[in-house]
Amino acid sequence: MTPCPHCTDTAILSNYQTTLAAWLVLLTHLLGIGFSLHALMRKHSPQGTIAWLLGLNLLPLITIPLYLALGAERIRRHTEERLPANAVSAMLKGIRGKLVHPLPESTGRTLTHTTGIPPCTGNRVILLQDGRDTYAELTEAIRNAKTSILIEFFIIRNDVVGINFRKLLEEKAREGISVRIIYDEIGSHKLPRGYLRALRSAGVRIASFNGRRFWWSSFLRINYRNHRKLVIIDSTIAYLGSLNVGLEYVQLPGQTYWRDTFVKLQGPIVAQCLLSFAEDWQRATGQNISHLAQEQADAGETQCQLIPSGPDDTPLNNWQLLLLEIVSRARKRLWLASPYFVPDQAVYAALAAASLRGVQVRILVPQKGDSTMANLALLSYLPDIASTNIQILAYTPGFLHEKIALADDATCCIGTANLDERSLRLNFELTLLIEDSEMTARVEQLLLRDMTQAQPLHPQIWYSTPLLTRLSSRLCRLLSPVL
Repeated sequence: MTPCPHCTDTAILSNYQTTLAAWLVLLTHLLGIGFSLHALMRKHSPQGTIAWLLGLNLLPLITIPLYLALGAERIRRHTEERLPANAVSAMLKGIRGKLVHPLPESTGRTLTHTTGIPPCTGNRVILLQDGRDTYAELTEAIRNAKTSILIEFFIIRNDVVGINFRKLLEEKAREGISVRIIYDEIGSHKLPRGYLRALRSAGVRIASFNGRRFWWSSFLRINYRNHRKLVIIDSTIAYLGSLNVGLEYVQLPGQTYWRDTFVKLQGPIVAQCLLSFAEDWQRATGQNISHLAQEQADAGETQCQLIPSGPDDTPLNNWQLLLLEIVSRARKRLWLASPYFVPDQAVYAALAAASLRGVQVRILVPQKGDSTMANLALLSYLPDIASTNIQILAYTPGFLHEKIALADDATCCIGTANLDERSLRLNFELTLLIEDSEMTARVEQLLLRDMTQAQPLHPQIWYSTPLLTRLSSRLCRLLSPVL
């Protein structure tokens, strides 16, 4: 009996497809093994490494794309394109006489070794509360700029606030003022091309920290974000804190109250801010702007130190190291304010140890956060604090977005870094360390006002929560080291 040609062709095609599928499966698993070796050599937490190893070997087809975007360290370009040592030295030259050699008991002593930036005296620090005060101050400073405007934000929105911001900068650029902007491509992903074109047409130099939009290289760096917020006017006044450019940061009728904190800086500390911006501009554009540095006159008596942190820090992340230093040195009280509380094991253990030795540890968080995963992960800490005296307070008037730390009577921090794994390992952040009793007293009053509007989160809340929510909470906390 003559075989059916159609059936023979179908059988051959089926065998070919089966063979091809088998080879593809084998290739995928081989790639999974290769990426597993890569993951073993990276700076993930032990939990994160184990999670990647399991996913890459058991579900490589799904995990490999996720690992390329989220797990692989893709910051080599950022590290290699940092400012040369001579440029760094030139930018700090104007404050050599104001630099302080930290005492052994100083928090800044350890960070001086890791950042290369020692504390400096002769500074003036002014607290700015919430969006209205901060935007009004920034707008006035930009309008009065005479030579240069340097701006760095994680989020810039194309709303009323963002459009007014853009028009003001276009106006200054047309006046001949040098305007440079760094924005984060991930945080500002909704920013339309027309917004960028309008700025460039007016003469504003604007660059993305993550690379060009929609390019494959940008996708591969999606997990490393520039979360810094910094404005420098005429190389003599600097502003930093936790606000971005958008309508949600302004308290308007009918909108949720947004609690935030910024600081205005004058004095030698501005040179350190300039250095930070210059390094980020070098990373984003490859251009050296160290010529903008100038000698900074004394403006006050406050001692400050700028602590930049990011995934290229060695041997430890500077923000994590700063937290551990502050917690370990605290003797009476330790107050922390952050929109998220999902610390790594080292920071949480340090907080628990401080509380057990008698330090008053208070963690201020929003009652209703803007991240479901972070909210659930926070819930999982409630049964843990039952055996310690750690107090977690939920701010009730609205969303609390400030990032502040206060220890004892003479140390405080204000900046952009949260108390979560992303800020502790992945984001590029900026933190202002202040070692001054007068300034710490002002920050104390600010935090006390916030705490009087907060309610304690008791461990019993965990046990009254539905089982499915508790399971989700544990899962979100487990996933935090991977992201």
